[in-house]
Amino acid sequence: MPIIWRYLLRSYFQVLLLCVSTFISVLIVLRFQEIAQFATSGAPKLTILLFALLQIPYILPIAIPVSCLIAAMLLFQRLSLSHELTALRTCGFGLKAIATPLFFAGFFLTLINFTIASELAPRCRGMSKQLVYEIASSNPLFLLQKESLLKLKNAYFDIGVLRAGKYAEDVLIAIKNSSNEKITLMSAKELTLKGDLLKGEKVTFISSADSKKEEGFDHLIIENQAEMNTKAANLSQFIQTVDWSTSFDYMPLRTILAHEIAVKNQLTLSKGAKIEVARRISISLAAFTFTMMGVAFGMKISRNRSKKGIVWAITLGALFLVCFISAKSFRQTPMIATAIYLLPHPLIILLSLKFLKSIRRGVE
Repeated sequence: MPIIWRYLLRSYFQVLLLCVSTFISVLIVLRFQEIAQFATSGAPKLTILLFALLQIPYILPIAIPVSCLIAAMLLFQRLSLSHELTALRTCGFGLKAIATPLFFAGFFLTLINFTIASELAPRCRGMSKQLVYEIASSNPLFLLQKESLLKLKNAYFDIGVLRAGKYAEDVLIAIKNSSNEKITLMSAKELTLKGDLLKGEKVTFISSADSKKEEGFDHLIIENQAEMNTKAANLSQFIQTVDWSTSFDYMPLRTILAHEIAVKNQLTLSKGAKIEVARRISISLAAFTFTMMGVAFGMKISRNRSKKGIVWAITLGALFLVCFISAKSFRQTPMIATAIYLLPHPLIILLSLKFLKSIRRGVE
């Protein structure tokens, strides 16, 4: 590898790794509340650490492209301001030869980002969700938190006091009974989790049973118990009614393709699958396009320190993020959603090449 390649790539990856580490630190801080809520469930320390680590792949597909843009721009701004870029061009190196190692690095990072976005991130997201369900199954009081990580459908919880995730007072639970489409109500003065047993004091159950007569009233069933003992895992039957594993957000790319082939017996993707594949391809290509954008708009050849390159980079980066977010609104029209996901890339590449061509002619 030429010395100039090693010099440019070392400087590029140093800033890149620093930016990615910063984004990961910010992510951990932003998701600290969720991690703290998970920790209050009484889970083992290693499980809590695993849950925290599983949050990291969520942001990597976005953090890597943005870090590529920052690293490339800072590198070529430094080369320009220190006149190293001018010295290299004087020695016979063209802009193409100087930018080539970073283009290869951007392509390499695109492959890594595609692996993360299509395989690693969905798996980690599913494992994180599974950990929450497992903890909720073993500790039903975990569901009684005001900002619970797990939202149950057709259920309402109200609680007076919750301590250490294993003791609750003045509990009111209302759950829809799917067998008769009625509401089942449970109230308890105290609920305590001891091992795998859920113990309650002054517990009341109110439910109803359909009358055998066509126009009869529902039979109201009221049961009062001074003490109640039941296995905590019994609540898992209510939790499992939420089917999240079939969502494309939790499926690796190979699983999505296999699922579509198994359902339709042909290689034609459904609307949701097409949009999800386009989303993952778009975020993966961003590592290359953002690197090219950083190279093009980070170069400066004039003695005047113009902010035009920075403005262009911020505008195009914001355009990509707006398109990436707004494409989700077109779920029923996969062609439009796919176009919104992918069109920013050729636009960024063309503008970057145009800017590099102008710099090569001596015009900034």
